[in-house]
Amino acid sequence: MKKRLFTFLSCNLFFLFFLAAQDSSKTIETKKLQNQDNPKSIKINNKNLPIIESLLPSRSNVVFKEYQSIIESNSKAIRAGREPEILFFLYKNTENFTFQALAARCCITQETLATLNQIDNGQQDIKNKELILPVVNGIFIPSQNEKTLNSLETLLQENYLKTGNQILTKDYFYYNINERDYLFLQDKRFSSIERAYFLDSALQLPLDKNAFWISSEFGKRKNPFSQEEKNHNGIDLAAPEGTPVYAIKDGAVYVCVPNDKEFGNYVILSHDTGKTTSVYAHLQSFTVEQYQTVKKGEIIGYVGQTGMATGPHLHFEIRQGGKPENPRQKLKLDEKSSL
Repeated sequence: MKKRLFTFLSCNLFFLFFLAAQDSSKTIETKKLQNQDNPKSIKINNKNLPIIESLLPSRSNVVFKEYQSIIESNSKAIRAGREPEILFFLYKNTENFTFQALAARCCITQETLATLNQIDNGQQDIKNKELILPVVNGIFIPSQNEKTLNSLETLLQENYLKTGNQILTKDYFYYNINERDYLFLQDKRFSSIERAYFLDSALQLPLDKNAFWISSEFGKRKNPFSQEEKNHNGIDLAAPEGTPVYAIKDGAVYVCVPNDKEFGNYVILSHDTGKTTSVYAHLQSFTVEQYQTVKKGEIIGYVGQTGMATGPHLHFEIRQGGKPENPRQKLKLDEKSSL
């Protein structure tokens, strides 16, 4: 440890970080979390973290070499039954690594990087994203005080923070990072269900990529029939009548409703044990039944203009915890998809 600190000081690259680590009032402070049995929480100040400029090895890349050295020392310490050093580094992915390539280059598990940096699927684009790089593997789970969660975080909270879960003990620390409190489960890996969810959580388009254009956006708009300004809780994908409609993700059919006055024939799918739902409305017809399981990409119906529709289109919604979210963002649709 003394040798490492000497390296920090001699290189002048970690001087501020080293001083801050010695002064708990600057980088690390302990605070008591509300409604938690464990009062131990360490606050990480991002401004004082050492910055890794590149993940490409070279003689001049001293910070990355030190990062790799700490990870190797921690692995040996854990195998020997000793406590590892808990440090964090900062890196901006201007080198355009994929998520998988970045994890491999850092010698850190994908679940560690993903849960610390709010990455909810393995296909997420992380180009130019600023990332916090830890030096110990494990899972970071937002505390129950955190209410703004992605779908993976919701799943982890339910699996680990519910009353009666015996995996939690008072020996665990919470880390406050980017103003969020995380429980850190050292050396914990995703369960088979969590891993499958993480690897397959990217959404498929409900229509073939070149088969539609967005005729109405998410948000406030004038209702084409009443002329009243109302919230439009989804997007309208204009397409020829009879165009196949696909399930965006594995799930189950929550309801199939024929001849609704407003939505015509519509289907609602439930995903991730009910945490996410998707709505497909104005269908010419649907090909599924209530409670049927569906796979991502399976045809569930065909574009129509049933109900209150001015022309053939798919009204499509995504709801997270019952709250409507912008499907354009969830499906990563660019501006070229608009009229």
